[in-house]
Amino acid sequence: MTQNRILREVCIGETREVLLNQHGLAIALRLSRWSDQDSRLTLGSLHEARLRTLEPALEGAFVKIVGKGEAFLRLPKDNKLTEGQAITVQVATEARNGKLPRVIAHAKDRASEDASLTLWRGAVIEDVRPGDPEVAEAFETALAPSVQIPNGGRLHIERTTALCAVDIDTSGRADKGSAASRALRINKDACTELARQIGLRRLGGLIVVDCVAPINRESGRKLVEATQQALNSLGITGHKILPPSPLGLMEMSLPWRQTPIAERILRPDLRQPAPESLCLAGLRLLEVEAAAHRLQRLTLQLPAEAHLWFTQEAQPLQDALAGKYGQRFTYEASTNPTPNVYRTP
Repeated sequence: MTQNRILREVCIGETREVLLNQHGLAIALRLSRWSDQDSRLTLGSLHEARLRTLEPALEGAFVKIVGKGEAFLRLPKDNKLTEGQAITVQVATEARNGKLPRVIAHAKDRASEDASLTLWRGAVIEDVRPGDPEVAEAFETALAPSVQIPNGGRLHIERTTALCAVDIDTSGRADKGSAASRALRINKDACTELARQIGLRRLGGLIVVDCVAPINRESGRKLVEATQQALNSLGITGHKILPPSPLGLMEMSLPWRQTPIAERILRPDLRQPAPESLCLAGLRLLEVEAAAHRLQRLTLQLPAEAHLWFTQEAQPLQDALAGKYGQRFTYEASTNPTPNVYRTP
């Protein structure tokens, strides 16, 4: 059987990884940034912590993790812990939307691994050059408001404060057979693709899918089974899925585990790239041009906020670029919304 593969793109300041399944489809993403080094708590990692405040009303406690900040620890009511006690914890849910990461008490010799992480284990790693188109496409897809459904049609995915709304658009699809059989085929194709998008985007919480009608009880059962199988194949467990309602709405609930990719890359309103993301995209573009023109002096133009982040927060990245490519880069602030690289005369 063909192994999963990992495309790894290592750039100055950022490493992007794409997990491909046996069919070459991107099913999960990893993002590691220079700025993550000192503070980020990642799913499954173990840490030494100290219990700061017990909160019986919340059935847990706030803990201080050495060098990493705070997290919330869920505890049973009859726990024997005391404030100030040292404890080893494992990250069960990464931070998101201003919410603290959640941890569980765990002995070091009994650490468990989330099912979604096991897919990465044993995969063949392929290092690719900065700007690799397959890596770029996978990350762009994870941020796109709509994506193609296999065999035709599109999925429109929109996160709100309360839930994630998904609409199945049949435009451009030509199926044969009865209305019920056509509806079942596109609904199954759409929900299989949605499962992949959930993995890529790292979504959780309540998801509501507006299915294509007509849907009877039997086709609803088949759709739920197909969706469950697709999620399980991607290591997405702990989900609950309800059959489509009389209005054609299928609800599913999934546990949050990793920080959504959109929250790692975009501003808090999830509409535009954050200054750090714009800066790192510019550095990636600079590395592409530097490799293509090995003796040429180059200038990187960055949007004003990205340039400010670069000059105030990321001096080590400038030093790393100089060490790798030599002292041949100039950096400028620009009014353009995206980074640009040009040859310096």
